[in-house]
Amino acid sequence: MNAPRQGLFASLLIVSFALQTVLLVIATTHQLQENRTNQGQLMTSQLVTDSLHEMEPANTVSLALLTNRYATNPSVASIRILSATNQVLSQSGMEQTRTGDVFTRDALQNDRKVGRVEITLIKPSLGEILRTEWLAIFASLILHALLWLAYRAIARPSRSEYLARLQHDASLHAKIQELTDALEQEKQASVLAVNEAQQPQPKQLTKPTFVPNEHSIALNIQFYDPKQLLSSVSQSVAVPYFNLCQLFLEKSIELCSAHYRIDSSLIEQLGTFDQNGITLSVDAKNPNVAECLIMIGNVFQVLSEVLYKRYREEKRFVLQTRCATANMVEDMQLDAVQAATRLAQSLSAKESALYLNATLLKKLSDHYKLINFPNPSNLLTRHAYIISGMSEAYVERVEAFRTDILKGKKPKQNTFK
Repeated sequence: MNAPRQGLFASLLIVSFALQTVLLVIATTHQLQENRTNQGQLMTSQLVTDSLHEMEPANTVSLALLTNRYATNPSVASIRILSATNQVLSQSGMEQTRTGDVFTRDALQNDRKVGRVEITLIKPSLGEILRTEWLAIFASLILHALLWLAYRAIARPSRSEYLARLQHDASLHAKIQELTDALEQEKQASVLAVNEAQQPQPKQLTKPTFVPNEHSIALNIQFYDPKQLLSSVSQSVAVPYFNLCQLFLEKSIELCSAHYRIDSSLIEQLGTFDQNGITLSVDAKNPNVAECLIMIGNVFQVLSEVLYKRYREEKRFVLQTRCATANMVEDMQLDAVQAATRLAQSLSAKESALYLNATLLKKLSDHYKLINFPNPSNLLTRHAYIISGMSEAYVERVEAFRTDILKGKKPKQNTFK
């Protein structure tokens, strides 16, 4: 049980330590500057007083002894005594190569300039300042470390608080799940109500019941739009894009149905491509129908990815797609269309999934690599599979269909019985 937001508090302590160190260096630098100014003015004034009688006539020996005595001060870099004509009479200093603050004062005798005194005081570097203030910096570091340890000890929740938080999170998660399930049921009820309203009402009122059709298979293709771009794009851009997707789908149906020798009229398109995608439905007992629908989805996915890459390069509106194939889910009272639509909503971009009976799954597993959903949330996703790969022959077939569609080739005519 860690204290909350330890990383944020540690970042604040690091920033506080850095700011405190910078302010300490700035304050020390300012104090040293003032001390140098006062010291430089005092030393030049005193040196002028001591050397005034030795400048005229110039007594270089006495001036040398005088400058050497002043140069013993560790803060002095160099000292120079010059004549009125700027001739160096004496020069001394322990560190004459160092730079620093220069203080000068003219030596006046009876209001006449007889010479000049120059004293250079050493200006300490940043490293020297840090070495002189290491104790304060180290104490600040210890203080911040103690604050960090104190925060971890004080802010750490007790066991009862930790258990209460876990219980609160669990109850909140349960409430969210209940709201989600209620919303899903409301959506399903509204969809069923709309479908019943659109269908002609029977003359005799009957109790609505779920009538499963185990031979119905549906393919749902949706756009993957996590940023909700479809709601912001104009119709002048969206409609041509939908039309192109519709064209790709019809070409995929044409080629795949011809390959599997299935009458394309058996594949019913529930509407046309729009912002919700499209759904294909087939009511047939032929096992090739399931393979045909899955192949249609795979071919369309490949074409959609080609279109996505090309339009992205041209900075045009485009979205990736996802598709799902399913039959009815009797336990959830979902027909094939509803199951495929709901299953596709659980997928990400470029993913394909299927929910089929055991017979079809066994046949398809010879050609497709199927994996379980990583985090199933309901009965549908718990028994559904994601297509993660295809056999080499199927890959070549999909690529051949993609090439034929992009090149505009037509399938060979077949006679269906």
